[in-house]
Amino acid sequence: MTTVRAEIEGIMAPTLFPSLDHALPVLWEHVRELAVREAHRDFIRICIGPGGGEGVARCLSRGGSWSTTLHVGELTDWTAHPITITTHGP
Repeated sequence: MTTVRAEIEGIMAPTLFPSLDHALPVLWEHVRELAVREAHRDFIRICIGPGGGEGVARCLSRGGSWSTTLHVGELTDWTAHPITITTHGP
């Protein structure tokens, strides 16, 4: 099992988790109630939401990191919050 470090800049401080399976539900809980456009929410849910994580796991196994940017707000008034997950060690 590989420890992972996950954060959502400006929303969730960097946190160590015993595995990706532990990190994903915590990340999703921070995201799911935010004001995010529906299509973007669907993309984020596929990545880190319930039943998601396969693509993230592949990226971590190949390169040790995965990231995307969460856009919170409306079309003309939004903020960017990078979501980053990295492997922390074996």
